[in-house]
Amino acid sequence: MSSSIHHRTSHSNSELPSLSTRRDRAPDSPMLSPIISEATLHELDTPSDAPPTPFSQYLQPHQYLSFIFPVTLLAGSAFGVVAGNTPSYFFNKRNILNMLFVKNGWGWTSLVFLFYIGIVFGKALIQENRLIGQEPQHHRAPGADTDITGQVTSSSSSSSNETRASQDRNVAGRPSYVILKALVRWGLATLYWWLISQWFFGPSIFDRVFVLTGGFCSVDGHWSQYHCRRNSGLWSGGVDISGHMFLLTHAWLFLMEELSVFLNDPQAWANLQDRRGARYAVYTVAALCSLWWWMLLMTSVYYHHLTEKLTGLFFGVFFWFCSYVVLYKKSTFPAMPDQVVSI
Repeated sequence: MSSSIHHRTSHSNSELPSLSTRRDRAPDSPMLSPIISEATLHELDTPSDAPPTPFSQYLQPHQYLSFIFPVTLLAGSAFGVVAGNTPSYFFNKRNILNMLFVKNGWGWTSLVFLFYIGIVFGKALIQENRLIGQEPQHHRAPGADTDITGQVTSSSSSSSNETRASQDRNVAGRPSYVILKALVRWGLATLYWWLISQWFFGPSIFDRVFVLTGGFCSVDGHWSQYHCRRNSGLWSGGVDISGHMFLLTHAWLFLMEELSVFLNDPQAWANLQDRRGARYAVYTVAALCSLWWWMLLMTSVYYHHLTEKLTGLFFGVFFWFCSYVVLYKKSTFPAMPDQVVSI
């Protein structure tokens, strides 16, 4: 009998899916759930055969694109020293790209991001709501839980913890949860932009740095650049951190991370071949990123001293590094962008 039991146990275990690689998943990588039965899961931190690089233990493959910013800044600044006084359309701050887009940079970034989320994940969200509405209703027994498929499980049984873990994975794979986490990441990025450049319990952090480094307004009683210039004052004397360098870097890195699934796995893009609207949404994000990079290059060539551009770059990279490189990888919420594209 013992040998029979051993044989039956071994056979049943062989039928279970292998979980040996689950510990290698990103914290928010969802299991395939009944709600997203057509989703394709893509894992960014699956070990590869590529030779290690000095930063491979910290950066995912797509995150090496961040090096484009210091290279652009230094190359643009060097060109500006040589030919920065040459007449150019972008030498004029009132050029159309600056006035229409960069001056409202975070607004455009938010609009394009929300458009992308709504188009790419909207179809799966509608399907989720339809499936949830069709789920049969079960009467709960005392001390029982109902899982995502509508099956009643006993919370007092030995499998209760496994059932809850399965439910958590299913919830993590729902489009509504994917979208919620994306919106939280956008909210945190927006809050950072607001505190750095708009308001920090009074003047923004940029304005406070300017004053602390000896800056002042020629009109007494004004401690922010906005109110100083609005009252015809001259804002001068301190380190004028490049707001353009900060905004364009911050926005570009945020959009790049949210689009990372398409940068790491070609199959994710293949899954959108029959969804014209979703592909156009991705094109729109890529186009805005291209525009932000070009305007960052123009800023490097024509505006600000090197110190002001470097400090702007530092603040632009700081949020991305703390969140997407460090914290999000270790958290389950809001975590890294889900590698799920519903088709």
